[in-house]
Amino acid sequence: MNFRERLRQEKAILFDGAMGTQIHEFQPSEKEYQGKLGCSEILNLTVPEKIQEIHERYLASGADVIETNTFGANRIVLTEYELQDKVRELNLAALKLARQAVEKFSTSKPRFIAASMGPGTKIASLGHTTYDVLYDSYYEQSLALIEGGADLFMIETCQDPLQIKAAVNAVRDAQSIHKTNIPIAVSVTVETTGTLLVGTEISAVIAILSSMGVDILGMNCATGPDKMRPYVKQLCKQFEGPVLVMPNAGLPQNIGGKMSYSLTKEDFVKTVVDFVQEDGVQIVGGCCGTNPSFIQMLHDRLQNVTIAKRNPCLMPSVASLFSAQTIAQSPAPMFIGERANTNGSKQFKDCLLGNDWDGIVAIARSQEKTGAHTMDLCVAYTGRDEKADMVESITRIAKQIHLPLVIDSTEIPVLEAALKLYGGRPIINSINLESGEGKADKICSLAKRYGAALIALTIDEQGMALNADRKIQIAKRIYDIAVNRHGLKPGDLIFDFLTFTLGSGDDSLKTSARETLSAIQRSKTELPGVYTTLGVSNVSFGLSPSSREILNSVFLAQAVKSGLDTAIVNVKKILPLHAIEEEDRLVAENLIHYQGEDPLGNFIRHFQKKEGQEKKVETRHETLSLEEKIRMHIIQGNRSGLEPLLMQQLQSKKALEIINEILIPSMKVVGDLFATGEMQLPFVLQSAEVMKFSVDKLKPYLEKSDEESQTSIVLATVRGDVHDIGKNLVDIILSNNGYKVYNLGIKCEIDTMLAKALEVKADAIGMSGLLVKSTVVMKENLEEMKKRSLAIPILLGGAALTKGYVMDVCAPISDGPVLYCADAFDGLKVMKAIKEKNIEELVAATKERHKKQAVSHTELAQEAKIEIVEEISRTVSIPKPPFWGSKVIADIDLEEVYPYLTEEVLFRGRWGYRRRNLSKEAYQEMIDKEVRPQLEKLKKQAKEEGQFVPKVIYGYYPCQSEDQDVILYHPDSKQELARFTFPRQKKAPYRCIADFFCTKKSNTMDIIALQVVTIGEKAQEISAQMFAQDRYKEYLLFHGLSVETAEALAEYWHKKIRTELHILEEEGNGIEDFVVQKYRGSRYSFGYPSCPDMEGNSTLLQVLGAERIQVQATAEGQMVPEQTTSAFIVHHPQAKYFNLS
Repeated sequence: MNFRERLRQEKAILFDGAMGTQIHEFQPSEKEYQGKLGCSEILNLTVPEKIQEIHERYLASGADVIETNTFGANRIVLTEYELQDKVRELNLAALKLARQAVEKFSTSKPRFIAASMGPGTKIASLGHTTYDVLYDSYYEQSLALIEGGADLFMIETCQDPLQIKAAVNAVRDAQSIHKTNIPIAVSVTVETTGTLLVGTEISAVIAILSSMGVDILGMNCATGPDKMRPYVKQLCKQFEGPVLVMPNAGLPQNIGGKMSYSLTKEDFVKTVVDFVQEDGVQIVGGCCGTNPSFIQMLHDRLQNVTIAKRNPCLMPSVASLFSAQTIAQSPAPMFIGERANTNGSKQFKDCLLGNDWDGIVAIARSQEKTGAHTMDLCVAYTGRDEKADMVESITRIAKQIHLPLVIDSTEIPVLEAALKLYGGRPIINSINLESGEGKADKICSLAKRYGAALIALTIDEQGMALNADRKIQIAKRIYDIAVNRHGLKPGDLIFDFLTFTLGSGDDSLKTSARETLSAIQRSKTELPGVYTTLGVSNVSFGLSPSSREILNSVFLAQAVKSGLDTAIVNVKKILPLHAIEEEDRLVAENLIHYQGEDPLGNFIRHFQKKEGQEKKVETRHETLSLEEKIRMHIIQGNRSGLEPLLMQQLQSKKALEIINEILIPSMKVVGDLFATGEMQLPFVLQSAEVMKFSVDKLKPYLEKSDEESQTSIVLATVRGDVHDIGKNLVDIILSNNGYKVYNLGIKCEIDTMLAKALEVKADAIGMSGLLVKSTVVMKENLEEMKKRSLAIPILLGGAALTKGYVMDVCAPISDGPVLYCADAFDGLKVMKAIKEKNIEELVAATKERHKKQAVSHTELAQEAKIEIVEEISRTVSIPKPPFWGSKVIADIDLEEVYPYLTEEVLFRGRWGYRRRNLSKEAYQEMIDKEVRPQLEKLKKQAKEEGQFVPKVIYGYYPCQSEDQDVILYHPDSKQELARFTFPRQKKAPYRCIADFFCTKKSNTMDIIALQVVTIGEKAQEISAQMFAQDRYKEYLLFHGLSVETAEALAEYWHKKIRTELHILEEEGNGIEDFVVQKYRGSRYSFGYPSCPDMEGNSTLLQVLGAERIQVQATAEGQMVPEQTTSAFIVHHPQAKYFNLS
């Protein structure tokens, strides 16, 4: 009988009691510990008979299962005892002892061996270690435990969900190697606070581990069974597998210098038996303080006990590190906050671009207050490292925000990096089939592996599904892949049936909202068990702000009525139906269901009138000239009666003259009205329709040479992008302004674009794309054109593009003009310049304007008097320094500095080793076999040859603030020594660094710490020499390491200063403050967002006397040598990094 078969029997399973307590009882000698006091696993080798005896005593007491003496037998823990090379040996020895003991007792009834795996000594969610380090440690241990013949895995005393994920996946992968299917039990430790150590509630534990597919879930350690009761009941009600409970013998207490536990054997056994017969717990045993006599009594009492019947029900849920949230809310929907998204929030985007991580956390926290149940997190932005930004964001958000995350990225490496940081149960946003099933398979595998839910978009190789039939058809295909192929549950899937704007006037989208509502309704019967979501605000894109709020709110209400479960929305912008006027609601419903005559026009006119924006235009046709009448028809989008006017005009003008002199100028007026916000997009398109109607009527009268002379453009959505609405708008505007457009559609390869452009002798190529990924494709396309020596003008447009990215990254690649087009009318302007042969002038003017804007963005004007919004505490204790004045430190061992190197920044940023098209495994192999050996060689060389000479000058000075100044005083005379002037933020909370110091008026003296670190002039000289000798690779590697070593030295000395000020270990009071690891002592440097004036370096160096370590400042405040950094440390706890803008 194996353990799975035993689980199916309707009889309680009894585990053994504490191993550690029994080891303590026989008091091993120092010799038996071999000098590794506290490492009980070494006893498997030194006193194996004692360990086997403990097993046998428990088996003799009636235990069905004994746990191996391997609680800490993993590489992380054993390294602390310098036993890391004995992982396999210690685990195999433990299994051998357990097996020998079991074989003595298994004749009477089946006995089993549980492979004990403890939590280790480092907590990933608190930043002590990483998922990968934990995984590697558990994987190595798992291989040995399987080899030794374990019957089940017992991952126990768990304090952190992220650690559990690493352990579970390591066990699964090891089993895959051995082709075994041994049950996995997970047991968490609930503290007296009612949560795990990191703050996780039991509801979140259940949500996270149910999605990980563990076989058994339970609790052990920390408290006695009496304190566990509410959590045991919750486990039994919600977890769908067997429940395990192994309490301590009460709470530990020190009596007479000896450790004892508060519960008697009788009290312990009574409560544990109640768990079985009242709550349905199937597996019981003992933890700290229990011994064979506890197990004997428990065995005897269980003989005639029937396990209570359970009917567990877990509603599909998601979870943060702290708490769970059911997907099916009552009332619906579950709101997914959308403000932490670079594509939807300018505030969030600005925080990201300014590396304002505190601001990002604040935006995330604000969504908790507005009623969101979860929050979307998207950090994709052209020109930035999405993976690095995701890691930075989640590292902070995971530890501070109670809302479960929706991880929003299209890039698999970004998703996996995020999942390895997040202890909760997130939602992945998203999966689709636009590139076929390959990528979908990979993301489903990630969801399964890390226990995530999954948003699925109804997009396939043909593009986005517009009607309900196609939406359901694609959804069923994704369902089959996710559920039948990858083993996800229907409740893990959240289908997004896509929301399209009703404000574009596009005929293909007029009924799109109605089709989406129909698909939601049908999904409830055709795809039972799945959930649904929508990006609600997409429905109103292009309409006025006030009308958008109404349409969004009514559409959401209609969707919920149809069965919508979740909604991606800015909760603050949603109105309840009762707060919407009846007439507003009716025009919105008519537009949503596309009923009545001209529902879009009626909707827009209704709100224009309501807002007082409708303009009464008296056409007075009887007084207008023929040309003015035609022009008015175009501007008003009115074709009625236009054809006779055109025919009449042909009597005095040629067809081409009518187009160039009347129709195209009329469309320019339309464009101007759109640009100023006086005309909305649907009416622009209406005018374009009338324009096309006019051109069609005039075509028979055009001469052949007229048509052939049209300026032309090849237009396409780039490779991998299925979005084409924006591109098609460009087509409409350009086509109806007299330009010949060759629209190649979506997912277009550069070869196709170029072939068409050469075939038709196009005057320009326009590339479009909505995705951040598309901006990278555009750059690659330009590089390919450069290779082929093609200099045709290029127009780039798309939601993810920025002007800066186009001007700074894309344009320099090409030999021809490359221009950013924010909208169709920018495209029109560029095509006009091409047509009139002044494109070079436009490019020059654009470059000059961009240059001026770049300069203006860096100029930070001082505000005269601003009321400070943020309240700065004035009761903060002022640290005492170990000395006043400055001190030079020149005897620094590089081996103390190197641990502070950030390898990822060095390898990817400085050295340029990026993964690109390599597989994860191939990239890691390159790092391990090529890159890291180079690093080790250079580090050794730098030390042995004296290439890096680390020096520090630092000191402590009395100081006070005066307005925006910080005044430094001479430590002896208290005379003013220097003064730093800092800029203030221009918006709330109007921070200024000076605010964090005691004011001069307070008569209280504060303290500031200054530091300058360098690795010396020699590093700069060697770099210059390598470059001059054309040793470019060596130059790149050496220079990169030298700069990063200076950064590492700065980090090292910053920690030293905080230690000397005794502020290094300060923490908050509650569990959350502990998790967040708040600390004092922010390090600021001139030239960075909070204090951008580099000239401050000159003053700082002068105060410290930095010439003593051969460091100087240029007139602009740059430091020489290059491998030098300076900083000042502000001890105030509220001092955090911030941007001025």
